[in-house]
Amino acid sequence: MICDTPSSIATVNKVPLHSGEQSPDAASLRQRACTELLRQAAQAAGLLGVTDTPNLDGIPSEAASAAIEVLLTRELQLPEPSEEACRR
Repeated sequence: MICDTPSSIATVNKVPLHSGEQSPDAASLRQRACTELLRQAAQAAGLLGVTDTPNLDGIPSEAASAAIEVLLTRELQLPEPSEEACRR
């Protein structure tokens, strides 16, 4: 759940998405929330250590980025296009 009220810091699952000095726009907050949820999912899947902490600048650590890539590759099943679909 994202919480953002005047004079507060937006959070997702009680993890801050920015510092008090920052005021990211809605699109940036959405992106940060999605990244944080994926970081947490990677931790829950055992792909990322629990010592990895989120950055308040919205940029995940290198370890978190790599773990998220592994998680997405493992979890997303992309169907192979048919011959007909390729021709279209």
